[in-house]
Amino acid sequence: MIIKLKTGGLLGEYLPPGSATNRGEVEIGEGATPIDVMQHLGMPMDRNYLTGVNGEIITKDQRSSRVLVDGDELSLMPPLKGG
Repeated sequence: MIIKLKTGGLLGEYLPPGSATNRGEVEIGEGATPIDVMQHLGMPMDRNYLTGVNGEIITKDQRSSRVLVDGDELSLMPPLKGG
Protein backbone atom coordinates (compact mmCIF):
# COMPACT_ATOMS: atom_id res chain seq x y z
CA MET A 1 0.00 0.00 0.00
CA ILE A 2 1.08 3.58 -0.57
CA ILE A 3 1.23 6.07 2.33
CA LYS A 4 1.63 9.79 1.63
CA LEU A 5 4.17 11.49 3.88
CA LYS A 6 4.40 15.04 5.11
CA THR A 7 7.30 16.07 7.34
CA GLY A 8 8.52 19.21 9.01
CA GLY A 9 11.94 20.65 9.62
CA LEU A 10 14.90 18.38 9.02
CA LEU A 11 12.76 15.23 8.98
CA GLY A 12 12.56 15.60 5.21
CA GLU A 13 16.00 13.99 5.02
CA TYR A 14 14.39 10.65 5.94
CA LEU A 15 11.98 10.68 3.00
CA PRO A 16 12.62 8.28 0.12
CA PRO A 17 15.00 9.48 -2.62
CA GLY A 18 13.33 11.68 -5.21
CA SER A 19 10.75 13.06 -2.77
CA ALA A 20 9.76 16.71 -2.91
CA THR A 21 10.81 18.94 -0.03
CA ASN A 22 9.09 17.53 3.05
CA ARG A 23 6.59 15.50 1.00
CA GLY A 24 6.79 12.00 -0.38
CA GLU A 25 5.30 8.55 -0.56
CA VAL A 26 6.35 5.20 0.79
CA GLU A 27 5.19 1.71 -0.11
CA ILE A 28 4.71 -0.47 2.94
CA GLY A 29 2.88 -3.70 3.78
CA GLU A 30 -0.77 -3.96 4.74
CA GLY A 31 -1.48 -3.48 8.44
CA ALA A 32 1.41 -1.06 8.97
CA THR A 33 1.27 1.52 11.74
CA PRO A 34 2.95 4.94 11.94
CA ILE A 35 5.76 3.35 13.99
CA ASP A 36 6.31 0.82 11.19
CA VAL A 37 6.64 3.65 8.66
CA MET A 38 9.01 5.59 10.91
CA GLN A 39 11.22 2.52 11.37
CA HIS A 40 11.09 1.78 7.62
CA LEU A 41 12.35 5.33 6.96
CA GLY A 42 15.15 4.96 9.52
CA MET A 43 13.93 7.81 11.72
CA PRO A 44 15.36 8.04 15.25
CA MET A 45 12.81 6.43 17.54
CA ASP A 46 13.88 8.20 20.73
CA ARG A 47 12.20 11.50 19.87
CA ASN A 48 8.71 12.81 20.55
CA TYR A 49 7.33 13.56 17.10
CA LEU A 50 4.01 15.28 16.60
CA THR A 51 2.17 12.67 14.55
CA GLY A 52 -1.00 12.94 12.51
CA VAL A 53 -3.01 10.73 10.19
CA ASN A 54 -5.21 12.47 7.62
CA GLY A 55 -5.04 15.71 9.61
CA GLU A 56 -5.96 14.12 12.95
CA ILE A 57 -3.34 14.23 15.70
CA ILE A 58 -2.65 10.83 17.23
CA THR A 59 -1.09 10.13 20.62
CA LYS A 60 2.29 8.51 21.19
CA ASP A 61 0.50 5.29 22.20
CA GLN A 62 -1.58 5.28 19.02
CA ARG A 63 1.55 5.35 16.84
CA SER A 64 1.96 1.63 17.38
CA SER A 65 -1.72 0.67 17.23
CA ARG A 66 -3.30 2.91 14.56
CA VAL A 67 -3.44 0.81 11.39
CA LEU A 68 -2.86 2.78 8.21
CA VAL A 69 -4.74 2.14 4.99
CA ASP A 70 -3.77 2.75 1.38
CA GLY A 71 -3.75 6.47 0.59
CA ASP A 72 -3.50 7.72 4.19
CA GLU A 73 -1.43 10.85 4.78
CA LEU A 74 1.01 10.49 7.66
CA SER A 75 2.37 13.75 9.05
CA LEU A 76 5.52 13.69 11.16
CA MET A 77 6.75 16.89 12.77
CA PRO A 78 9.79 17.35 15.01
CA PRO A 79 9.35 18.41 18.63
CA LEU A 80 8.83 22.15 19.03
CA LYS A 81 11.56 24.06 20.81
CA GLY A 82 11.82 27.59 21.91
CA GLY A 83 11.17 29.85 24.76
